[in-house]
Amino acid sequence: MKGRSARILIVDDDPAMLRTVERILSPRHEVRGCSSGAEAIETIRREPFDVAIVDVRMPGIDGFEVTRTIRTISPRTEVVLVTGSVTDLDEKLVRAIEERAFYFITKPFSKAVLTSLVSWCLEMQRLAAERDELINRLTEDLERARRYQQALLPQGLPRVFGSVRVASAWASSEAVGGDLYDVVPMPKDRLFLMVADVAGHGVAAALLVGMVKTAVGRCLQDCIAQDRIELAPAARAVLETLAPLNKNRVVTVFLAIVDAPGRTLHYLNAGHPPAVLWRPGSAGRPLAATTPLLSYGIDLGPQPGASVPFGPGDRLAIYSDGLYEQRDPGGSEFGRDRLVRALAETRGSIEEVVEAVMKQTRRHAGGRPAEDDVTLVIAELLSR
Repeated sequence: MKGRSARILIVDDDPAMLRTVERILSPRHEVRGCSSGAEAIETIRREPFDVAIVDVRMPGIDGFEVTRTIRTISPRTEVVLVTGSVTDLDEKLVRAIEERAFYFITKPFSKAVLTSLVSWCLEMQRLAAERDELINRLTEDLERARRYQQALLPQGLPRVFGSVRVASAWASSEAVGGDLYDVVPMPKDRLFLMVADVAGHGVAAALLVGMVKTAVGRCLQDCIAQDRIELAPAARAVLETLAPLNKNRVVTVFLAIVDAPGRTLHYLNAGHPPAVLWRPGSAGRPLAATTPLLSYGIDLGPQPGASVPFGPGDRLAIYSDGLYEQRDPGGSEFGRDRLVRALAETRGSIEEVVEAVMKQTRRHAGGRPAEDDVTLVIAELLSR
């Protein structure tokens, strides 16, 4: 294996050995020789080296102490320890490993052994540098994806949109995730609401989340332009988005339009957890799936949408499954029934309901991080 040109430090109190190693390596590498441990430490404090070839047995500061110092000053420098004794070889090998000098040879050694070992050290450095560069690129990409996903979410909530007040909470189990929600005001005192859950996490899920928002937003603008209240086209647009992708991609989504003047909630639930419709002081009503989840090869149901009365004081909670699937240290889920009770029984504004429910689920988890993304959106039709 051929190594790249490098800066190599040779540390040995035997002048003949110094000359021999320098003669072997200097045609290809820049070599610096030191005849003592103290000189080597002073040298490496001033200059960087890729590889240090260090004799174990030296008067004063021995090779192990030199190695320890090199590791402190220059952790990336590879160290090859050399010993001329075979009587206590195992003991020295153990110490070499303890000092993190994983390359160890005994005198006398051949030219081929030395050059191959140096080349191997340089190859390991190259691979480590490539690994670090890849990690840095992935970290930067992940941060860009996180900022991108954050930009997809509505800003400034809680907020009143015409006759409807909306509050929300969102948290990703990783840097980026697969949950998305949106709130879009429409003409004639109507409000569009969406919570979507893309299966999976990471950058791929975040990118698909963006594609879902784009597809739904395009259909929503068409509905606004044509003054229509229709949600099925948005669900079909998501299906069209999924079609050219991996066939295992799955999206659940709850779409809703609050028609304040008509006191009606129009909704489409594509395999999403049932939303909860309730009035403070009364039990919650689940709004179950109206059509299958969105995936390759699965079409919408014959009647994908539905409508229910939604009058002043009524509240709607849309959430992702990560909210009620949070587990306590014993493995028990918070549960959907408990979530519905918490929503209906919590007194106060919708902001206070959101805060109380999020606290209850976190308390149930006992400080353990969520295993899935968490989204909760609550809308209330105000009395005017």
